[in-house]
Amino acid sequence: MSNNASVPTSASNTPIAIDDDESPLETNSDPSLLPITSRHTSAVWSDFKRKRVGDVIKAECNHCSKLLAGGSKAGTTHLKDHIKICPKRVCQDLRQTRMFGTKKNLNDKNDTMTLAPYEFHQEDGRRDLAEMIILHEYPISMVEHIGFRKYSNTLQPGFKVPSRNTTRKDIMKRYELEKENVATLLRKAKGKIALTTDMWTADNQRKGYMAVTSHFIDNTWKLQSRIIRFLYVPAPHTAEVLADALKESIQSWNLDLRLSSITVDNCSTNDAMMEILKGVFPYGSLLLRGDFFHMRCCAHILNLIVQDGLSAVVSNGVQRIRDSVVFWTASDKRVQRFEQVAKQITPECSRKLALDCKTRWNSTYEMLSIATSYKEVFVVLSARNNLYKNPPTPEDWEKVEKICEHLEVFSKTTLSFSGTNYPTANLYFPKICALRIAISGWLLSPHDYVRKMADIMLQKYNKYWASVNGLMGVATILDPRYKMALIRFYFAKIFDEHDFEIEVRRISDLLRRLVDEYGSKMGKTQGSSNQQDFDLGSSSKSNEETFMQEFAEFLQQDKDSNCGEFKDDEYAKLVGELEEGFETCDIDSGTSGLCTE
Repeated sequence: MSNNASVPTSASNTPIAIDDDESPLETNSDPSLLPITSRHTSAVWSDFKRKRVGDVIKAECNHCSKLLAGGSKAGTTHLKDHIKICPKRVCQDLRQTRMFGTKKNLNDKNDTMTLAPYEFHQEDGRRDLAEMIILHEYPISMVEHIGFRKYSNTLQPGFKVPSRNTTRKDIMKRYELEKENVATLLRKAKGKIALTTDMWTADNQRKGYMAVTSHFIDNTWKLQSRIIRFLYVPAPHTAEVLADALKESIQSWNLDLRLSSITVDNCSTNDAMMEILKGVFPYGSLLLRGDFFHMRCCAHILNLIVQDGLSAVVSNGVQRIRDSVVFWTASDKRVQRFEQVAKQITPECSRKLALDCKTRWNSTYEMLSIATSYKEVFVVLSARNNLYKNPPTPEDWEKVEKICEHLEVFSKTTLSFSGTNYPTANLYFPKICALRIAISGWLLSPHDYVRKMADIMLQKYNKYWASVNGLMGVATILDPRYKMALIRFYFAKIFDEHDFEIEVRRISDLLRRLVDEYGSKMGKTQGSSNQQDFDLGSSSKSNEETFMQEFAEFLQQDKDSNCGEFKDDEYAKLVGELEEGFETCDIDSGTSGLCTE
């Protein structure tokens, strides 16, 4: 009989030598096979036979004939592991097993199915149910819907769907767990913590809510952002009411002594709110005694600049285009009619009309850029539909097309500012400066409406310039690719010779003040307090910005210049002391680390 033959369960007449303390339960005519005795109590032996191979006892799989260790000291764990993955095993006991599908990622369409032991836990189901409701913003009442309960029973009959109150408790339990995780992360962070806050209005309730987000560098030097409060703020939303709500949020997380800045949108109410808060928190704990406590949102500044420019030159034209988009997207029938004509006149255009949000200029830019590609379609439809009145004029299209060409640089900058993970302060400065240079160039446009728009935008830009470029300039200096050279490069394009010297000195002095303040808080005397000039003229080449090639040429011509710069050795010392301070500062004792913004 061959080795691959099936093993009979009945005993044969062939004598087999066995251990003295074993009583045979089965024998076989194959002399190499050994009996399964009363000592082999594991259920796994129903899938194996014992076999002597030379001087060694092996366990042979009944399905694939693979040989594994089968001696008395080998155990059965490895046999059980093999049965789980045996490619030729067909009949299995499915009572305590389950088919699991695994994917390399969520978008992978190919599942790898495996059969593995499974044990149901009610608490795991409740936890995942609460997470699903939180993640997708489902109503808690769904757990009492008959259809959902029937569906859950089909998936897992053993799962008892919790009541609405129990589910609410599970959600709050998850909230408290996540809140403690964020608190732990904040406690471990050694540096200062920056906050951003904004008001949000629920459309269905018309109630105002305040969102507060913390931003900081963790101990692995990674940028972290965590929402720490989302609270209802009763009307009226005066500066005093908003200040009280934000103050309570900060104090509830014990961030009083750790704030670096609070960034808000530009409005008079926020300005008044920040003045109130400046007097609330310990004066000496703020950066440079609160000089950078109130920061303005760069993306919102860009929005104000563009909105002012557009409203001054093409407000009526923009409104006519907006009304046209509203008209042709008001019903499915109109959308279908518009698309039919568009396929005939502009078959290369496939983008759908998009209505803007008036408070977000980049959505207005998107609306205009899409609409201009269909201007012939609007002209044709205005002659075919009597209900379509007051379409954009040829002059409107001409102005909007030319203005969109100029505003593309604003659109790209706004998108880069709106990122969640990658934007850091050293990236902002070149973009802000490039915008300033671009606007100045528009003043030379042959079109009077472009010159008018540029003049208005430049006024708004200069209004916020000083408050924006200070810390951005410092971050640029600390970037070893740029140092002070990039500051000089852009300022030479923006300012005249007299203002150039003043602005360069202002940025370098700001860096010295910040380093001195950190040094005093850590009980050290930083070397930046002397009045020596630092040389930060060297830089590596980057291709990300429009002016980088010109910047490289500028470096070659400016190697010997020392206009208020930092010398390389003192720059290295400055950065080293900052990093050392970050690593050694003790938050619990009241000292502070690096500013994250």
